[in-house]
Amino acid sequence: MKRAMADSIKLKSTVTLKHQANLGEDLAEVEFAAGDELSVLQEWDNAWLVKSSDGKLFNVKKDLAEPA
Repeated sequence: MKRAMADSIKLKSTVTLKHQANLGEDLAEVEFAAGDELSVLQEWDNAWLVKSSDGKLFNVKKDLAEPA
């Protein structure tokens, strides 16, 4: 039986993730602190698609966070 997808994740340590606002634009590095929570939109075997509080989307590998 497949377990339910987490509503949010909590980062285990300080991490810098890359965000691209639109195709063709430069990547921006966004730093998050340990304990920051992000909303989960999609879950895969080894990563989550998450949204920050300001609406930016990121792929987060599962070894960097845990379900909140």
